[in-house]
Amino acid sequence: MHSDVAIIIPSRIGSQRLFEKPLQPIGEFSMIEHVLRQTQLTDLKHIYVTTDSKAIAEKVAQQNGQFIYTDENCPSGTDRVFQAFQKISDNHNINYILNVQGDMPFVEPEVILNVIESLKKSDYGIMTPVTKVEIEVADSASNVKVITDHQGKALYFSRSLIPHGASEFLYHVGIYGFRKEALIKFMELPISSLEKSEKLEQLRALQNGISIGVCYVDNVPISIDTQEDLDKALAFYSSQLMA
Repeated sequence: MHSDVAIIIPSRIGSQRLFEKPLQPIGEFSMIEHVLRQTQLTDLKHIYVTTDSKAIAEKVAQQNGQFIYTDENCPSGTDRVFQAFQKISDNHNINYILNVQGDMPFVEPEVILNVIESLKKSDYGIMTPVTKVEIEVADSASNVKVITDHQGKALYFSRSLIPHGASEFLYHVGIYGFRKEALIKFMELPISSLEKSEKLEQLRALQNGISIGVCYVDNVPISIDTQEDLDKALAFYSSQLMA
């Protein structure tokens, strides 16, 4: 199933806000092991963790996962994903590339499959999941919002509250599905003015005419950037064990 899809999980050791973030333990496994194990539930053949760290690669190997070393100086996760894609031996057979963030330990395999299937059914260059949230969640600048047209085409992404005056917002979940040609085009483009302003890579695509579609998912996955986020993840994991 989906033999023409590669899932690539970027995971670098040098996190600024949480020391060696991918190796932080959540119960029995490290964060990167959780992400990999959840992704492996899709049963796809081409799943890779791309990293600059031997310690992360060893964790991946313990879960019978595949890893690809990439340059520690990669400027972004997308650069790391593209560099890894270029190193896949049979990448000429890969037509779709998914960037699954390495800091979402409880990412649902159904969400990943939804992105793949939505991308394949569409004409968009990129597909990404969103979920509806109230203003209490949307109000944080670290939570990215998106507005779309009536067909589900993304018009703009922002850290600000968009649209102004709304009571419900579309929260952007950090997974990207690329058509191969869209990823190649994206990597050839310079950083755009809106990308620099918002610090959001996807705005480079929109400013240069690469279309982004959205698909809907049911909830906001826990994404870990800080110790506070990790504490929430640990509490969630404990609650799941008790259930």
